[in-house]
Amino acid sequence: MDEYISSANAQEKVHTDWQASSANLTVQEFNYFAELIFQHAGIKLGIEKRKMLEIRLSKRLRALNLTSFSDYLCALKRDMGGRELIEFTNAVTTNKTEFFREEYHFDFLHEDILAKRHPESVFIWSAACASGEEPYSIAMLCEEIKRERANFDYRVLATDVDTQRLAMSESGVYAKDKLEEIPQKYIDRYVSRHRFDAAGDIQVSEAIRHYVKFRQHNLIHYPEKFGIQFHYIFLRNVLFYFDRQTSEKVVRALLSQLQMGGLFFVGLTETLQYMDVGLKQVGSSVYQKVRG
Repeated sequence: MDEYISSANAQEKVHTDWQASSANLTVQEFNYFAELIFQHAGIKLGIEKRKMLEIRLSKRLRALNLTSFSDYLCALKRDMGGRELIEFTNAVTTNKTEFFREEYHFDFLHEDILAKRHPESVFIWSAACASGEEPYSIAMLCEEIKRERANFDYRVLATDVDTQRLAMSESGVYAKDKLEEIPQKYIDRYVSRHRFDAAGDIQVSEAIRHYVKFRQHNLIHYPEKFGIQFHYIFLRNVLFYFDRQTSEKVVRALLSQLQMGGLFFVGLTETLQYMDVGLKQVGSSVYQKVRG
């Protein structure tokens, strides 16, 4: 980020020419911000995302009492500690997610766990977990398996680059309309309906939250080793944000922490068929690690 922001020094005349009073994101400004998010998070933003970026970054302008996007770029330049870079990344990467999204994958996971009868604890990584619905869905499914197999144990690691959403996810609190996404049997057992507050919020039960650990993680710049070889890794509906080279870099980094024979899940509209990374397709957007 420092290398990119420092290049702004050479663009002082350009910044001066931008209309300081303008609340509209120009193409030139869009290109600067798009390059910054690509360098920091690997996300490719096409020009069709210009209005979306304008809306999301307008919130940062209001928060910092700024009147133009050129002022905001200068604020990022002054942000030597990186705090505003985190806020910028949080604003850009916000994405909609759901409980039990793409139900096929949860059925596949359920059958695979039962078939393999893992003798040890099962470790599952929900990478790019957004606001936490995916890891909590996985944990609810695993709790159901515990009802079938008394000796079954599991842990879920949930990571994302967005620190604000991670903090919200840890509480397990969601809007009441999220109940529409959760099967009734899971609502009855794992959602604290008695904790509905005046706003109608619900909370995932402590029994589920206990098994899910949230952690900040940047897929691009911080291929952190967690000291665990996972049995299952979920990286769903994320790769379409990246170009092909970045996608393969991310997948290789995650596969280094997947056990041989472990399963790797991507979104149902995504494919890894073009990558030579030691995977064999075993289901719809489900791949098995067959070589290191």
